[in-house]
Amino acid sequence: MSPNEATLEIEQLYRDYKPLLASIAYRMLGSMSEAEDAVQDVFVTVSKQGAIDMEHPKAYLVKMTTNRVLNMMKAAPRKRETYPGQWLPEPLITMNAEEEPLEQMLRRERLGYAILVLLQTCTPPERAVFVLRESLGYDYADIAAMLDKSEAACRKIYSRAAAKVGHRQREEHEAALDASIERFAQSFTEAVNTGQLGSFIHLLTDNAVLLTDGGGVVRSAINPIRGSDRIVAFFAGIASKGSLVGRFRHVWISGQRGLLLERENHPPFAFIFEPDADNRAIRAIYMVSNPQKLTRVTE
Repeated sequence: MSPNEATLEIEQLYRDYKPLLASIAYRMLGSMSEAEDAVQDVFVTVSKQGAIDMEHPKAYLVKMTTNRVLNMMKAAPRKRETYPGQWLPEPLITMNAEEEPLEQMLRRERLGYAILVLLQTCTPPERAVFVLRESLGYDYADIAAMLDKSEAACRKIYSRAAAKVGHRQREEHEAALDASIERFAQSFTEAVNTGQLGSFIHLLTDNAVLLTDGGGVVRSAINPIRGSDRIVAFFAGIASKGSLVGRFRHVWISGQRGLLLERENHPPFAFIFEPDADNRAIRAIYMVSNPQKLTRVTE
């Protein structure tokens, strides 16, 4: 294969597999900028190899990307320990998910933003095994080969990750899940716009939790806010200061429904609602106000 042919082949591989590889890296890292860096590094490495003769390019690239991400996480273990307040994954916000290849892929995976949050409590190997298993449906033999581990070890790693994440299969209830989240978002919007925040409390479980991420740039709660009364009081407090004045838009956020508050002359806020097991009430709200994490908003 000539150098020009090799270059064309790499470019085709990049076009074909970038959304998939970026999705895997994003799920593991919780940062799209870091995910893109990982994918870029993979293709730089591939390009330096010269001629490419890969019988299974997808598996090869997935393995390279997974291991690159694992190395990235090992190289910067303290980065988020010094983060001011709560660290939440970067939300990918899309107005029309049908036109975004990466967003389409995240929606098909159906892991959701809440799972992305909980994945950050897992070790790097746990994240890798969980994402490869849940996102791509790889069997344990393939995962073991990618991570140079035994199948038994990968099964144990997945079991630990699933226990931490509390993952439940929801493929059969996608429509009901989306409808519930839409109902939560609509009720929250109406409560804010009417100033009747108390009308929202019945949708919260008694032990609901609110996590806010301002990144030290925008004022936010340093610690989780637990309990329906305290959550409503928090929103009433920031609403009284004008922080929730703006236009609410129903959007797709990292593969699931959510809200984007567009504020005039101020950075936007993103809200993601996590239903309880029955999809009847809200057990967690994630509010991202760090402007550095709200740059990926596509129409």
